[in-house]
Amino acid sequence: MSYIKSKRFEGVYQYILQNGDITYHITYKDDENKTVKKKIGKKSEGITESYCSQIRSETIVKIRNDELPPKIAISKKQNTVTLDSLSEYYFETKDSKSKHKFEGKYNLRIKDVLGNKDVRYLTENDFQKFQQTLLKDGLSPHTINCYIDIVSAIISYSIQKRIYVGKNTTQLVSKLKVDNKRERILSKSEVGDLLESVEDNWILNLFVRLSLSIGGRVSTILNIKKCDVDLENRMFTLKDFKNDSTYYGYINDDILYDLVKNRMDMIGDNDCLLNSSDYSDMERYIGREMNSIYYYLFNHKLQNQNDRKNKVVNHTLRHTVLSHLAMNGESVYTIKSISNHKSISMLERYVKLNPIIGKKPMENLWK
Repeated sequence: MSYIKSKRFEGVYQYILQNGDITYHITYKDDENKTVKKKIGKKSEGITESYCSQIRSETIVKIRNDELPPKIAISKKQNTVTLDSLSEYYFETKDSKSKHKFEGKYNLRIKDVLGNKDVRYLTENDFQKFQQTLLKDGLSPHTINCYIDIVSAIISYSIQKRIYVGKNTTQLVSKLKVDNKRERILSKSEVGDLLESVEDNWILNLFVRLSLSIGGRVSTILNIKKCDVDLENRMFTLKDFKNDSTYYGYINDDILYDLVKNRMDMIGDNDCLLNSSDYSDMERYIGREMNSIYYYLFNHKLQNQNDRKNKVVNHTLRHTVLSHLAMNGESVYTIKSISNHKSISMLERYVKLNPIIGKKPMENLWK
């Protein structure tokens, strides 16, 4: 029997098999203007003319944009839409800075538990069980929420790209309550130990000294360019990616001044201070090396390595700077100008670190 052209959708054809089942096919022009016929699947596998039309449209758009044709999430052999198939499409086509980090987390914790599951039949209860499994493994609520967010991002992207037609059940799952406030700060002697441990590595030395001088987030530190430096006034123009704004930071010691000056002599105006041809992903390199140092100096004492409140990480450097400013009696307005927080209310935890902040005003109250 010959192929039967769809009456509703252009470029979609059906072929009736001897057993009465129907196979669906699409045709389109490739980048060399040659006609391509592609089998999508059988009616018994859940394939419809509407779905074939979506695949055809997506394929044509990607050919026009010089992209590869999309992977078909539905298996031709089984009537399943696995999370693995959607994740494979996501990691191959999604343009995101966090993509490599997400892929590592997916392979570490998600793949073995949910990867082979049919996404159409994943329930709120499945994700709650997944949460409980991660809790038993000692992961923090914040980290567990991140894993759920990765699954949600994969499914939402597949729906957006019409690779998967269905619901995103993760949106029904309640996030675990998270206390984001870090309690761990470094003492002055610990800061000294940290500086000593990085002094032989110019990248780590510059990163730590910039962090302790500016009190900025990691993304801010890593994106300081030569053109952002005013050596004469010992200042930086900084980019806050979280608040989408710019503000100023300052060089607070001569060692940092010399490090910055030496780097500026070696790079172009639009090059970042923390940039090296030896490392394609500077953030990943610094993160890996600093985590080893933090563990050796501080974190090996923790009973639980997922203790978010007390574990020393790169963000601890920002927390340390702001905390010591508060303990030294600096006003909340001064700290806000240095931290570039959106509101003063976000700095209350630092103000509370100074137990005698109200002593002097009260002593002078009745004089």
